[in-house]
Amino acid sequence: MKTLLKNAREQKNLKIREVAQILGIDQALISKFESGTRFPTREQIAKLSQLLTIDYDTLMVSWIKEKIVNDYGNEPNVLKALSTILIENNYNTSISNEPKIDSILEEMERLKDKLQQLR
Repeated sequence: MKTLLKNAREQKNLKIREVAQILGIDQALISKFESGTRFPTREQIAKLSQLLTIDYDTLMVSWIKEKIVNDYGNEPNVLKALSTILIENNYNTSISNEPKIDSILEEMERLKDKLQQLR
C-alpha cells in the first residue's frame, strides 16, 4: 500500500505537504503512510483514493492485507481464520479458475511464505 500511495502521489506531481493540506491530514502522517509505519483510517483511504485517483477497491484490499500482516503476521492460524471467513460467508472457494480468486490465493501463499520467513 505504501508504494501504491507514494507512486500515485508522485504521478500527480504532488508533494506530501500538498496532499496533507488538501485532505486536512497532518503532513507527518502522510509520510508515515508512505513509509508503512502507520495505516490510514477507512475515511482517509477514501480521501486518498479520490485525490490520488487510485481505485478504491484496490486500495482497500491493499490496506486490509497490510493490516492482517501487521496485526497477525506471526499467527500460525491466520490462513485458517481467513478460510473460515470465506466458508462462513458462503464464498464459493471451489471456483479457483477465476483470475481474481487465483490472484488472491497466490497472494495468500506469498504472505504465508513471508510469515514463515519471519519466524
